[in-house]
Amino acid sequence: MNEHKNRWTILQYLVVGAFLSPLDYFIVNMALPEIKTFFHATENQLQMVIAIYGLTYAALVICSGKLGDIYGRKKIFTLGLWIFLFSSIACGLSPTINFLIFFRFLQGIGASLLAPQVLASIKILFNESERSKALGFFGSVFGLAAIVGQLLGGILLDLHLWGMTWEIIFFINVPVAAICLYGIYANMPAEQIKKQSLDLGGVILMISALLCFIAPLIYGRAFNWSWWIFALIFLSFILIIVFIQYEKYREKRNKTVLLSLSLFQNKDFAYNLPIILFYNFTAGLFICYPYYLQEHLRWGVLASGLAIVPYGIGFFLGPILFARIYKSPAFWIQLALGLLLFSFIALGVNFYLLNKPNFISHLLFLFAGLGHGLIMPVMMKESIRTITIEQAGQASGIVSTIIQVGSVLGGAIIGTLFFSFTTSLGFSTALAIALSAIGAVQLFGVSFYLINSKNK
Repeated sequence: MNEHKNRWTILQYLVVGAFLSPLDYFIVNMALPEIKTFFHATENQLQMVIAIYGLTYAALVICSGKLGDIYGRKKIFTLGLWIFLFSSIACGLSPTINFLIFFRFLQGIGASLLAPQVLASIKILFNESERSKALGFFGSVFGLAAIVGQLLGGILLDLHLWGMTWEIIFFINVPVAAICLYGIYANMPAEQIKKQSLDLGGVILMISALLCFIAPLIYGRAFNWSWWIFALIFLSFILIIVFIQYEKYREKRNKTVLLSLSLFQNKDFAYNLPIILFYNFTAGLFICYPYYLQEHLRWGVLASGLAIVPYGIGFFLGPILFARIYKSPAFWIQLALGLLLFSFIALGVNFYLLNKPNFISHLLFLFAGLGHGLIMPVMMKESIRTITIEQAGQASGIVSTIIQVGSVLGGAIIGTLFFSFTTSLGFSTALAIALSAIGAVQLFGVSFYLINSKNK
C-alpha cells in the first residue's frame, strides 16, 4: 500500500504548474505580431523574446533536478512557481521591449525549476503498479502545451479582454500559478532530505556547455551559420569533456557531484536518452506548419491553431491508451516510433502532392500525435524505472534537458531545412522535406532501441 494518501491530488497540482513552462513558450509565439506593433520592435528583439526564455530554461533545467535532491522537491517547485508568477506579471507590465526580454529571462529561470520535480516526484510518490497511470496523466497534460498554446493564444488575442492584446497571454499565467501554489502548500508534505552541498564547479561547467551548444542552434539561422556558430558548438563538446573529468575527480574524493556518472552505466537509462532526443525533433513541426499556413496559404492565427488540433487529439489519447491498456514497453515503443516514422513521411508526400490540408493530412496528423503521445510516457517510465530514489532528481534533470535539447536541435535543423528550401523549391516542397525529415530522424531512435534490446 502506498503511504502517500494525497499523491493524485499532489500530482494534479504539480503537472498543471509544470504545464505553464512549455505553454508559455508556444503561446508567446502567437503574440509576436502584437508585441512588434506595440513596442515597434525589430526582428532581432522579437527573436530574443522567444529565445531568451528557451535558452535559460534549457541551460538551467539539468541543475534543478539536483536542487530538488538537495533542498526538497516541494521547496524548489514552489520557488519556481513564485518566480514564474511574478515574472509573468512583470512581463505584462513591461514598459519597453528590453524590459520584456529581461523578464522573459526571469520566467525562464522559474520554468526551469518545475518539470524535473514532477518526474522525480512520480518516481517517489507512486509505486510500479501506478506509475504508468501517473506518467500517462503527466504526458497527456504536459505534452499538449504546443497545441493548447497556439489555440489559447489565438483565442485570447482575438477576444481583446479588458482592452488588452499581448499582455493577456502573460496575465493568464497568474491565477493558474496561484491555484497551484495553494494546492502544493496544502497537500504536499515536506521531504526528509540529506544534507548535501551544491557542486558549483559542475554547475558552471554544465551551464556553460549547454549555453555554447544551444545558443548557436537558436541564433544560427539569423547569423547565416557563420564560422563562430560552429566554433561555439565545438567549444561545448570541449566543456562537456572537462565537466566529465571534473565530476570523476570529485567522485573519487567522495564529494558531492552535479551528475553521478554511474547513471550512464545504467544501460536502460543511457540507451533511452537518444530515443527521447530524436522524438523531440517533432518540435520542428510547430515552427514550419503554422508559418506555412499563415504565410503561404494566408490563413488567420486562429485557423492555423485549429489546423493542429488532430495532432493534439492524438497526443491526448496516446498517454490514456498507455495507462489503460497493459502491453509490454517493447510493444508501445515499436508502435509509437512506427507511427511517428510512417505518419511524418506520409505527410511529406501528401503536402508535396496536395499543398493544402485535407482529410488524409488530418488523419496522418492524428496518427503522428498518437505516436508522440505514446512514446512520451513509455520512455519516461523506462528511463526512471531502474533509477534509485537517491538518483531520481539527477535522472529527471537529465531527461528534462534531453527533451529541451531535442526540441531546440529539432527546431534548428528542421526549421533551417524548411526556410532554406522555401525560396529555391517553393513552400509546398520545403514543407514536404521538413515533415519527411522529422519522420526519417526516428530511424535513429529505432536504431538505439534495437541496440538496447540486443544488450538485454
